[in-house]
Amino acid sequence: MKTVVITGATGGIGEAISRLFAKNGYFVGVHSYSKADKAIALAKDIGGEAMVFDLRDESAVNAALAGFIKRHGKIDVLVNCAGVAAPIKPVIDTTEKEYDEVFDINVKGAYMTVKAVIPSMLDGGGSIVNVSSMWGIAGGSCEAIYSASKAALIGFTKALAKEYAEANIRVNAVAPGLIDTAMNDNLSKEDKALAIEDIPLKRIGKPDEVAEAVYYLAEKATFTTGEVLNVSGGEVI
Repeated sequence: MKTVVITGATGGIGEAISRLFAKNGYFVGVHSYSKADKAIALAKDIGGEAMVFDLRDESAVNAALAGFIKRHGKIDVLVNCAGVAAPIKPVIDTTEKEYDEVFDINVKGAYMTVKAVIPSMLDGGGSIVNVSSMWGIAGGSCEAIYSASKAALIGFTKALAKEYAEANIRVNAVAPGLIDTAMNDNLSKEDKALAIEDIPLKRIGKPDEVAEAVYYLAEKATFTTGEVLNVSGGEVI
């Protein structure tokens, strides 16, 4: 049975990705840190394994992923979906603490998991999909730190694709636009309506639509690496 580890698996997009991989026969490592109970429940529901560890702690990351590999042989797919956003405000009002939190999870967390997983993929290949954002491509006003972290993830993706192509490790990213998840619950009804006006398809995306893009890159796009698949309803082209 193929295996996949999904960080941030208890968020709206992460859960959709977890369920889609499980539906397609993968054994799923369901990661969370702040929502351990939800990770346990989701893993039980889809027949996977809950993984509770702090992405900012290298020893915890290494121990958790080494344990998973020991129990299941290897990790065929890694999906870095864990992410946080700083409050929407001008960069001059952003605190160092907010900056550190965003980069520690969005960038350092992906670095930690990739570093721990790649050795197990060197013999037989594998696939890594990083969940970035359309703001990592275009930049979002009053979201400079979040945009910078997601842009860093895109650069990380492209560099890794070049480093490990000869080992048949494909590394790609998805760049979601406005998706109907809890991360956007801070937007008022009016703000959402204004945001939708900027989306050519005139609607908010669904977590399942991002999950389909992730699964395509991981499983179907076997001659694709170093790419960023835009899932923004046409807002960023």
